[in-house]
Amino acid sequence: MPRLPAELSDVFARYIAGPMAVRSALDGTGPSTMSRAGREGWSVRDVLVHLADAELMRGARLRLILGSEGAPELPAWEADAWKRRLQYLWRSPEAALALYDALVFSNAELLRQVDGRAFERFGLLEGREVTVRELLERGAAHSEEHAAQIRALRAELGDAPGAEVRRGAG
Repeated sequence: MPRLPAELSDVFARYIAGPMAVRSALDGTGPSTMSRAGREGWSVRDVLVHLADAELMRGARLRLILGSEGAPELPAWEADAWKRRLQYLWRSPEAALALYDALVFSNAELLRQVDGRAFERFGLLEGREVTVRELLERGAAHSEEHAAQIRALRAELGDAPGAEVRRGAG
């Protein structure tokens, strides 16, 4: 039975904990905050839909690399363009979060079944080699970064736990 390389156990644990980190960052988010954009032009809803789309792309890239002979060409995408063109403003944050959960689970299940050599297989993304290992590492960091972004956005919009106290103390 295939086994995850020992040196990837920590990053794999971080990857599968991604949805829980995001849910923790969302805990107590008020409905009025969900669609309000912060200074960077992204809302909590946008971040959730982005996470689902990014994980969808990660899964496609993983499957292209693992299911192909040689080094397949991997699809690129532009997050800001997808936000605009795919109508993130009108998308369901609950559905996005559920999809993100399911995609991380599915991608993790796949990665648990491949042998250690598979993590060094690669595809070409805009002419650069990207390994399965790198996709896993990026996935772990991606959820952590966006969980932090959600917490910061909530604080900026006055929706973080204790925000009422901070507003009144100023």
